[in-house]
Amino acid sequence: MKRLIPLLAVLLLLGGCTGSCQDTGAVSTALPSAASTPEVEQSAEPTPSAEPSPIPTAQPTVMPEPTASVEPEPSAEPSPTPTAYDGPNDEEVLSAYRAAVQAFWWFQVEPMPFDETDSREVDGATYYRVDYPGIDSTVSLRGYLKSLFSDDLVEKLLPYDGTQYVDIDGVLYVQDGGRGTDITRGAETTQVLRDGDPNRCTVRVTVEVLDPEQDGAVVDTLTFDFPYEKVGEKWIFTDFSLVR
Repeated sequence: MKRLIPLLAVLLLLGGCTGSCQDTGAVSTALPSAASTPEVEQSAEPTPSAEPSPIPTAQPTVMPEPTASVEPEPSAEPSPTPTAYDGPNDEEVLSAYRAAVQAFWWFQVEPMPFDETDSREVDGATYYRVDYPGIDSTVSLRGYLKSLFSDDLVEKLLPYDGTQYVDIDGVLYVQDGGRGTDITRGAETTQVLRDGDPNRCTVRVTVEVLDPEQDGAVVDTLTFDFPYEKVGEKWIFTDFSLVR
């Protein structure tokens, strides 16, 4: 009982002082309660806790989008290397044509030039010595013809048993005579045609057809094609004829 009286007195004092203390601004000092829990001093830096390992999440499988198949472009084929052409040009071909016409002329129109003062009689026929540079025997004449025509054409012009051109004492002689020209044929034009074959070309000849009854008026034209080919190492005509 004696302990309770002082405690009650203190409580009364505290209760009565509450209002008066607020009015006067006095600060009362509260005695700590016996049952108050002492504050725990906080450390300056908290100890970090171990971070939990992240749980891996399953990533969705991304399927690649289909791509349009691209076919490779065909590579350009290399251009064929053009074959080197080492044959005669057009003027050389036409020059050979004119020589061929002259050679045929010697057999079908009029003979080669000859010396009328040098004549020989053979089997009743009169022959005259040929006067043409570079051709003085049947051998040299045949060789010249072979430079222009195929062997078949040469044999038709100058057969080995022929009588138009003969050797007398090793010298070339010829009989005089010829058929003359065709009066129904007029002017001719020539051109060289090529078909891509490096060993062949064609001489095309177009000749006028005249009408003597109309004072030689041109009434038509004729066309002839003569193949000029490389045979062995030579360029020759494999078919030929006179157009006039």
